[in-house]
Amino acid sequence: MPKQNVEMLAFNRGIISPLALGRVDLERTALSAEIQTNWMPRVLGSMMLRPGLEYRWETNDSDVAKLIPFVFSTDETALVEVTGSSMRVWDGDSLVTRPSVSSTITNGEFTSNLNGWTDADETGTVSEYEFAALLGGRMKLTGNGTNQAARYQAVSTSSAGTEHALRIEILRGPVELKVGTSAGDDSYISATLRTGTHSLTFTPSGTFYIQFSSSLKRSVLVESVAVESAGIMELPSPWAEDDLNYLRWDQSGDVIFVACDRYQQRRIERRSATSWSIVRYQPEDGPFRIVNTSPITLTPSALSGDITVTASEDLFTNGHIGALFRLTSAGQEVQESISSDDTFTSSIRVTGIGNSRAFSVSVSGFSGGTVVTLQRSPGEPGSWTDVEDYTANTSKQYNDELDNQIIYYRLGIKSGEYGSGTVTVSLSFAGGSASGVVRVNYIVDGTEVGASVLSDLGSDTATSDWEEGAWSDLRGWPSAVALYEGRLWWSGGDYMWGSESDAYEDFDDQTEGDAGPISRAIGSGPVDVINWLLPLQRLLVGTEGSEKSARSNSLDEPLTPTNFNLKNISTQGSARVPAVVVDSKGLFVQRSGLRVYEMDFKASTYDYGSMDMTTLAPKVCSPGVKWLAVQRQPDTRVHCVLNDGAVAILIYDPVENVVCWVRLETDGEVEDAVVLPGDNEDQVYYVVKRTINGATKRYVERWAKEDDCQGGTLNRQADSFVVYPGSSLDHLEGQTVVMWGGGRDLGTATVSGGSVSLPSGVTEAVVGLPYTAQYKSTKLAYGAAMGSSLMQRKRINALALMLANTHYQGLQYGSSFDLLDDLPGMSQGAAITDDTVWEGFDEESFTFNDTWDTDSRLCLQASAPRPCTVLAAIMSMDTNDKA
Repeated sequence: MPKQNVEMLAFNRGIISPLALGRVDLERTALSAEIQTNWMPRVLGSMMLRPGLEYRWETNDSDVAKLIPFVFSTDETALVEVTGSSMRVWDGDSLVTRPSVSSTITNGEFTSNLNGWTDADETGTVSEYEFAALLGGRMKLTGNGTNQAARYQAVSTSSAGTEHALRIEILRGPVELKVGTSAGDDSYISATLRTGTHSLTFTPSGTFYIQFSSSLKRSVLVESVAVESAGIMELPSPWAEDDLNYLRWDQSGDVIFVACDRYQQRRIERRSATSWSIVRYQPEDGPFRIVNTSPITLTPSALSGDITVTASEDLFTNGHIGALFRLTSAGQEVQESISSDDTFTSSIRVTGIGNSRAFSVSVSGFSGGTVVTLQRSPGEPGSWTDVEDYTANTSKQYNDELDNQIIYYRLGIKSGEYGSGTVTVSLSFAGGSASGVVRVNYIVDGTEVGASVLSDLGSDTATSDWEEGAWSDLRGWPSAVALYEGRLWWSGGDYMWGSESDAYEDFDDQTEGDAGPISRAIGSGPVDVINWLLPLQRLLVGTEGSEKSARSNSLDEPLTPTNFNLKNISTQGSARVPAVVVDSKGLFVQRSGLRVYEMDFKASTYDYGSMDMTTLAPKVCSPGVKWLAVQRQPDTRVHCVLNDGAVAILIYDPVENVVCWVRLETDGEVEDAVVLPGDNEDQVYYVVKRTINGATKRYVERWAKEDDCQGGTLNRQADSFVVYPGSSLDHLEGQTVVMWGGGRDLGTATVSGGSVSLPSGVTEAVVGLPYTAQYKSTKLAYGAAMGSSLMQRKRINALALMLANTHYQGLQYGSSFDLLDDLPGMSQGAAITDDTVWEGFDEESFTFNDTWDTDSRLCLQASAPRPCTVLAAIMSMDTNDKA
């Protein structure tokens, strides 16, 4: 009977569908596998028993967690762990923690007063205690636009030289914080604190001073401040557990911007390795909806500060808390209460001819040698020149008689010309209009709200010319975010918003020119939720019905308010899974959740197009993908976390035409994946749900480096492993574990009391959960016409293997997983020494125990903790049996 050799020289073709097993006429499918689980192929062609998962820590209360990577640079990284109740930070090899210190802050909760806090208010400002039902007491600071309201406290300590952390809750920001060696000194901390929670560290040399201040004309509120107790730093998380997979983020420097459908955006801020904040993202100048077209008017009670806004009909609901409103008045009025040098009103814009140019000037409250000056600037604000001086209370009309010219005017006190007291100045012009912005703080009823003026209003009379902010609990919040071309982009519902260029919190649509903000409706398709934004050569948008490209008229031109178009590039539609970037390409999960598509730039269409990456294995991602993470070193691997707790891994190299799918399985369920950059290998982290001693646990586990999975003293091929006894085994209590130490397989043991017994002479070992790798080839064929050997009776009679870094009993082989043999125990006529790990194995073939069948296969199996790497397999087959 004739013999044929079947050569398997590459294991990087991956899993194919059972429906494609007959396509042995194609080299790609002929070298593929029906099963390839827990093997890790390389682009070069070999495959190894995948690296183990090293136990790092348990999630907070073993809750469901989302890991957000923080990458300031390749060697300055952190992991932000977000659960439904808290946020913690893993920096390097430890969670950010606080040491024990003796320092305490007096009355940091502001229980009933501001006792313990020294008044440092400047002229014309107020710091005071305020109480609100349900919210309790807080420190309220109200400046006057120039001078600051301030309170400070000296804190003595017996823990000098030890790092301290201040936990600060800001109910309404921004608040200026200074921490130093004296009142007003900022040698330890100088920070602007936004609305949210802050945990800021410093190391005092002795008594330190904490000062809160604000010069804003509106009030800001400090809810609490305390020296943190010893232990792990935790900040409150606003998102519910069910929302964690819908978090979307992008990072700029020390700030991570986070979007989530139904939640106001957040900023996660880092000021140092141990100083972190989670605060609200609150632009003060937009974006806004269309101009009001109803008959409802809005009337502000004042032009600045804390005011009320009254609607002519029911308008306001609880969903408006935090919303912006922009009010545009007929006519212009500006005013200021001044108690310091170099302070002026905002400007008015004067146009027209004759008496229509006249405007009112008012000055009152003079005392002690102050000089008030009226100034003007032609064309635009900036080139200010003096017009008139006032040294006494004044109320007059002024007409510059500069017909048909546009002139800006302002009123105030120049440097060196302030005497004493508070001078109130104002300008009022009947022509033109002025706009100001308020943020709603609380609801009185359907017609009245309390609000803070963010930019001064132009009049306190009723106006129907108003716009509501685009974002609020009522109108919804963005569901995706991305940084692209120097703008921060948000999207949600049927809209996209791009910030002003290089100004990530500015959305003033009155800014002229190409740097202005961009606001566009998508306008077609099912767009209730935009699932992702992806910044490639163009900004790509994934919706439920299609994928779109945001583009200018030319590829080399940036997006601008007047050069912005949205075009469909694919109508596959996307699942609610964030897309990922691989160089100039993108990968996204199709609407079914079962298929992964590549988006690549197509020269033929001069835009992006999509291609199915799961064509040969359409069910490899069944029962659906819930998260993607990209690893770039040592190969490009896309970790697709599946709904059943397995991971489908795509080994991906377009240059070498490698599209290889394999599966990773562990004794538990992988719920999340994230990648941080490494030197020669990226750091891959999983959140794994395990059942330990009858209890549900969630562990953060990190892939071992491939260089540490080649044998040696400590071979890191076990799951949830630690190096023992350097670390406790409490997290595996009651589990049967495998052990490797001293360069050999130490067998199994059961963890009891957080420990196991190591054999004599072994001082430390890698101890963790076992896992098994299985490989089952596609249908075997041979000859020039490969398909001609299908459906013929045949059997494998011999097998030759080329191996590297493999335990002498690290691989089993056979025609099925129910009939496996160990590798030969003899080499060149001599018995192989126990626990030998071959650096290379390249010997003659050995007998393969097979039966005659039309469907003969090669099955390979390896198990942790024994290393194994397969380079090639050569099978000798008998054919044409007549029995």
